[in-house]
Amino acid sequence: MKRHITGLFVLSALLTIMACKKSVEVLTPSGSDETYKVPQGNNDYDNTIVDYYNKYGTYMLYKFTEKDVYWTPTGWKKPTLPNGTWTTGAEVEASDSAYINAQLNLIKNKWFGFYTDKFLKKFLPAKIMLCKKVDSVFTNYVFTPTFTAVKGTKKVAAFYNYDNIQVNYGDATVNSMTAAEQRLFIYKVNLIFMQSIYARGLNAPTAEFANSADYNTAMTTYAQAYGKGIIIGYSNITAQSDWNAFITAMVTYSAPQLNASVAITDQTAAGILNTTKDPSGQIKRRYNMVRNYFINEYGVDLQLVGNATRGL
Repeated sequence: MKRHITGLFVLSALLTIMACKKSVEVLTPSGSDETYKVPQGNNDYDNTIVDYYNKYGTYMLYKFTEKDVYWTPTGWKKPTLPNGTWTTGAEVEASDSAYINAQLNLIKNKWFGFYTDKFLKKFLPAKIMLCKKVDSVFTNYVFTPTFTAVKGTKKVAAFYNYDNIQVNYGDATVNSMTAAEQRLFIYKVNLIFMQSIYARGLNAPTAEFANSADYNTAMTTYAQAYGKGIIIGYSNITAQSDWNAFITAMVTYSAPQLNASVAITDQTAAGILNTTKDPSGQIKRRYNMVRNYFINEYGVDLQLVGNATRGL
């Protein structure tokens, strides 16, 4: 009798577990977010936006709320004036519908065009906000009649918060961009793209790169760091921050700028491949590790981005 009862108990428990498992599979989590849907309209550019979503899983939105732009897990990122100075951030406005086609062409030619589908699918954020205004906000000071902190703004090509990148030029100015403005767009939007990748922790350095420099021995000068092939600096450095610095150098400096002779006291990436800053050749060796990784893994030459910022 005891065995019979035990068998019935086990069978009952198994049936209960199976029923629970089945019910879990069909339930929709109460916290799911179904806010974002494309297309947002029935314009011709909506087809392009849907195609991008199908390829990369990224929502390109021309209708959005402040929450879509500014909410992050660590706080609200819209610039404010809490203690007499403005917090870092950007103010945005959604694109004018008449210029979205041209804006999408700008994004295709000056941003997406540098990367393969594999790269974009891996690294694009969840949302791209199509904007006619992206103004970086900062604190400015007026000295007359009294010393006062006021809001300063500067038009920028792009900005990012958490899971989204806000892209400018969704207005008439997209059709009158000068060559210099287009190069500046390439510089800014691709730099912001890389910074958003770093912030989301998506791109760890390879073991080869991490093991190719000594990050543990204390240093006191840039010359010492350069001698080890390190370009991020000499204080509180990591392989990750150094890896990010090499990527940033490639997408913001042209090959001639990186190879120019620049004083070793200069703390920018300019001249890092020249013997003035790289007498041991360690920087160039590690630069090639990073560049070749992206070429081999994703079919992307990041240096072509930096070259384009200078019209090469």
